Amino acid sequence: MRFDPLDGADDAREVPLWRRVAWMAAIWLGSVTMLGAVAYVLRLWLA
Repeated sequence: MRFDPLDGADDAREVPLWRRVAWMAAIWLGSVTMLGAVAYVLRLWLA
């Protein structure tokens, strides 16, 4: 059994574009929020 990274490409085409963009935006917003929280905690700790 061999791993093919393009095996799920057909499944990705079936998902609407707005849903893929929404997932990307949600992941981006979550990562920016967590980075801000870590920066805030570090700022409080060092101040």
